[in-house]
Amino acid sequence: MKRIFTLAVVFLMAMFTYAQPVAMDGIAEYQKKKMPAAVIELPYSAEIVEKAIEDNFAQKGFKGAKMKDYTLYRKVTMGPENNLYDVYVKAERRSRKEKEASIVYMVMARSNELLSSRTPDDRHGIADGKQYLNEFTPYLDAYNLKLEIIAQDEQIKKIEKKHEGLLRDGENLRKRKQKLEEEILENENAVKKQILDLGKMREALEALKGRQGQ
Repeated sequence: MKRIFTLAVVFLMAMFTYAQPVAMDGIAEYQKKKMPAAVIELPYSAEIVEKAIEDNFAQKGFKGAKMKDYTLYRKVTMGPENNLYDVYVKAERRSRKEKEASIVYMVMARSNELLSSRTPDDRHGIADGKQYLNEFTPYLDAYNLKLEIIAQDEQIKKIEKKHEGLLRDGENLRKRKQKLEEEILENENAVKKQILDLGKMREALEALKGRQGQ
């Protein structure tokens, strides 16, 4: 029984490990030039991934600058040896049909290096780039969860505001209904009074006509 339990735990751990996105060696294209890059596929939209990367770098004190399809972060230290890089990164939709899946390309350049002069087989910094992307995945999960919590909270606040408005409308309608019912009752009483008054006036009229015939 104990052996079965151990095997089950190992199996679940293997499934969990397998399910995690893993960065790999890939090819990126920058200004129509192909070059080695750290690449990872993620189950989130490109927009969310780019915002999470921007947020992650901002927490480390780096601000990105747009460079064509990429965002450039200059003089970033990465890896176990704290190597210095200019990091070019972009996220794009994996396919037209898969809006909630993206591919991240990370090109690791030397500080102030011109990528246009880089040789096609230059794999500088790829290992550090892959390490960053693998460590970034849990951060992305937490970032996306935070966005979902914020969105859900805003949705709740919106519904609560609408609910409060409906309650106010209901109270106003009840007051209007009460006032209308009072006006209807007042009108009914006025009608009854007029009927009585008309009856008396007709009786008086008949009496006057009777005196005329005498």
